Amino acid sequence: MPLETKLMLFCLIALAVGLVFGVLKVTGAWYEHHVSRHDLIAESKRRRNEYRRALAERDRELRELEEAEHGPIPIEEDETELAQAA
Repeated sequence: MPLETKLMLFCLIALAVGLVFGVLKVTGAWYEHHVSRHDLIAESKRRRNEYRRALAERDRELRELEEAEHGPIPIEEDETELAQAA
């Protein structure tokens, strides 16, 4: 096999290997980006739910404290009828 053919085959193999490594590097970076983005979204949702739970707990405690201080709030009949109509 002549030297030029061997050099051409070597160059083609080197280009093929470079192309495969390049494609794998790009797809790896793409995959890593989307996985980290998914993790950030999941963490954000978890923190948001914890915050909402803490707010609901605080509101419940404030309501219980207010009812303990002032007793149950009386509802007039007109308000009761409006609440039932809604």
